[in-house]
Amino acid sequence: MTEQQKYTLVMAARMEKPEEKHSTAARQEYALIRDAFLRLLFNWEHSAERRDIIEEIITLRASFLIDRALTGLRLDLDRALEILRGHNDFTSERERQQRDLLVAAIDNLIDFAAAEEFTMMQELPEEPNEEQMEECEALCEQYNLTYAEAENGQVSHAAGIAAWWLTVDALSVVTYMTQGDERVRPWHLSHEGVSYPKREFPPELIPPIEWGCRCYLEADGFGVVFAAVPAEGSRLRVNPVFRESLAVGGRIFSSAHRYFSRPLPADIQAMVRTLKSRFGI
Repeated sequence: MTEQQKYTLVMAARMEKPEEKHSTAARQEYALIRDAFLRLLFNWEHSAERRDIIEEIITLRASFLIDRALTGLRLDLDRALEILRGHNDFTSERERQQRDLLVAAIDNLIDFAAAEEFTMMQELPEEPNEEQMEECEALCEQYNLTYAEAENGQVSHAAGIAAWWLTVDALSVVTYMTQGDERVRPWHLSHEGVSYPKREFPPELIPPIEWGCRCYLEADGFGVVFAAVPAEGSRLRVNPVFRESLAVGGRIFSSAHRYFSRPLPADIQAMVRTLKSRFGI
């Protein structure tokens, strides 16, 4: 039996859908990555094919993350590419700011996608075989469906907040708010009502500040700030993964994320550079 025949048989046996607890979009995206992942396993011994498929998987994951960012920023891909390729030829300050956000988001998300897939592959057996297929696919599902859906949500929320931030006047006062329901975590609630002038608002307090954070910001007139700013030196309790903020040009996922705990090998670094070059980064 050829490798392709084996692959076809395995694919036919594995057509059952992941649990319906995941969104349709997440399951559709995972199906594409799973297809590439199974081809990766069947071509593991062939270094050239393995490298190409790894690049395909990283490209798919990066594209899904970037799509969430663009949707949050209220931009389609064509418009985003137009802004990115415009470099310093902007018709407005808003376009310049949009480009800064796009560069920050895409740069971070391509790094993140590569680091995520590399981390997953480090957990695979050294030489995957047919007996380990179920174990390997479960690992792929964990990273590219379960983890990915949560990560996608963080990207969407961070980009949506960043798009809103661009509309807020520089002299406005920005206030941290929660959804005010029973799902709000106590330490998120402890920040509710904290206000700063926009130019002084701490990046680590711009939502999301934690996995699954649903908090948001409001903007009011300048005169309300003085009674609302916390005492100087007070510590903000936030997840270090989200200590930066795309809204102010930072990373969505900081270097504190475990995916960034080890350097990427040279071949994956080359893939990252190729992906970024497609966006002019």
